[in-house]
Amino acid sequence: MNKTKAFTLIELLIVVAIIAILAAIAVPNFLEAQVRSKVSRARADLRSIATALESYAVDNKKYIPDGYNGIPPDTNNGYINYLLTSPIAYITTAKFYDPFMEQKGSLGEAYQLYRYFNIRFRYLEQLGSESAYYEYSEIFGRWVLYCNGPDRIMGPFGADTKFGPKWACSIIYDPTNGTASDGDVMRCTKSSGDPKYF
Repeated sequence: MNKTKAFTLIELLIVVAIIAILAAIAVPNFLEAQVRSKVSRARADLRSIATALESYAVDNKKYIPDGYNGIPPDTNNGYINYLLTSPIAYITTAKFYDPFMEQKGSLGEAYQLYRYFNIRFRYLEQLGSESAYYEYSEIFGRWVLYCNGPDRIMGPFGADTKFGPKWACSIIYDPTNGTASDGDVMRCTKSSGDPKYF
């Protein structure tokens, strides 16, 4: 009598359990690798924008104002201005999309872009506040660039500074708190010390 060889139910369950354990180990590592690559991309983008801003300032003796794609800037939204691309192309595009924001979201394009604030333009020329200009330039320098971090939330703003709680001062993303921790990926002219708060 011929006996056919086959796996028993116990053997199949053991194989399925081993596959499940391996998947439980691999999937979180894969997701963390995605977050790390997006953070690296954001930092590289901000470095490219910073280089373009400094090149523009060398030629024009001032930094570009902040505004949305050529629309006159307002006090609520700061974005990279078209002057970085026209008439002289300091960078190929003024639209840098935040890798942490959904590109097909319902909030509109403005919420999917990196944020840029020219400190002098915003607080001194536009709002006419010398004290705010002094305080923010002491914190940031001449300009600041923001990107949502892995928490996908711009902010939280109002972080404590030596001038007290200040709007536009945010927690800086730090991967040592976990790859999906709070905070924004930021760059400014005073970021070399890499403080926890700007």
